[in-house]
Amino acid sequence: MYLKFSIPYKTKWGEKLVIDLTYVSADGYQRRQDIPMQTADGYLWTSETFVVKERRHRYTGISYYYKVVDGSGKEFRREDPLAVRSYPFDENMNYTFPDFWLEDPMERKGVIPVLKKNTRAKIVIPSMPLFSHTMLFKIYAPRLTKGEAVAIVGNHPVLGAWNVDRYLPMKSIGDSQWMLCIDTFPVEQELSYKYVVVDVERRAFKRWEHGEDRKVTLDRQTNSGVFVLNGGEFRDKPLPPSALFNFDTYVFDLDGTLLDTLEDLAASCNYALLKHGFPERTVEEVRRFVGNGVRKLMERAVPKGTGQHEIEEVLDDFRIHYLRHGKDTTAPYDGIPEILGELKARGKKIAVVSNKFYAATQELCQYYFPGLVDVAIGEREDIRKKPAPDTVEEALRQLDANKETAVYIGDSDVDIQTARNCGMPCISVLWGFRDREFLLEHGATMMIYSPSQLI
Repeated sequence: MYLKFSIPYKTKWGEKLVIDLTYVSADGYQRRQDIPMQTADGYLWTSETFVVKERRHRYTGISYYYKVVDGSGKEFRREDPLAVRSYPFDENMNYTFPDFWLEDPMERKGVIPVLKKNTRAKIVIPSMPLFSHTMLFKIYAPRLTKGEAVAIVGNHPVLGAWNVDRYLPMKSIGDSQWMLCIDTFPVEQELSYKYVVVDVERRAFKRWEHGEDRKVTLDRQTNSGVFVLNGGEFRDKPLPPSALFNFDTYVFDLDGTLLDTLEDLAASCNYALLKHGFPERTVEEVRRFVGNGVRKLMERAVPKGTGQHEIEEVLDDFRIHYLRHGKDTTAPYDGIPEILGELKARGKKIAVVSNKFYAATQELCQYYFPGLVDVAIGEREDIRKKPAPDTVEEALRQLDANKETAVYIGDSDVDIQTARNCGMPCISVLWGFRDREFLLEHGATMMIYSPSQLI
């Protein structure tokens, strides 16, 4: 039995492609090996190897990724370290993998990541049925909303004959990955297909993926065994022109977006807690607590069972301390003042909307960004805070701006929901208080790694 790999990848002189393959058994045993690839033209790389069998451990899964090595065998580039190429495995079947490079999203943004050990996603082998003639489909769909799932529709009757009412539902295998195995024994023609999004509750079609039909040609030789089609990322509709970071108005969150305020927030939080005899909180705990205003921050920080009257006193002490010490260690993130200055030079309108109390929001914007912020709105008694749209709508009103040409920029799930409630696009920043996976789980659709990507 064999494993047959192919992948187009343009290499430079002296570079080679290698498959980093791991066999996984049901009892957790793993065997890793590097498989060198060959090329005749420096572009299409192939490799065919016999299946490794283990007497004491029956392999039930394989996981692999592609990497680039130099002439000495030193690795200097790999696919997205979080990309998952893990599949159910039967050592008595042939496998064919017509792949393409799964690029690290940081590289797509122009950032070359430093290679680190142990950055691969955890190997989890999904349980799927395998047939004598199996086509295994796999897709990554990180932008689904609650109640949505992925399915397939194609030209052949085994794929629903382009009838969206006969879509084939895919199985969620975690981490926004979806998989489906179908029996292709009756198929001996070119298959055309697309991934679609369906409504789980209504069991109804919702939308097609964008772009041309996906195609694969089968014959009896390739149709025997398991033919694996990793579709990469679900092709969402391209962003409209207004979403290409060319807006008239930019509405920013403050904490975790423009300013790194975490240390000062934690210091004021712990000052108020200690004054009332409560235990301190770590900086990481405070990181998790922020995002819904200082009241929520302190409600989360005090011990469970604390009375409302004492919470109010703790909150007052926090405010007093923060107004005095809110600039002790706080600083703009690298590149933020320059980007705000460039946006102003281009005639853009700039607002800051925060769940931080009003006085602190005003003071911090005036201190760190003098002349760069047109409107700064913090938490007020007469207006609902984020994720309600009120503060953003008030900022747009004061700016005399149209939300159709505005964008919201923030670092949290609260910001994503705020933009959604306002009917505005949201750019999620990855230098703030929440990481990429958290933001994806909460519906992020546009993410940037550097402030310079805003212009």
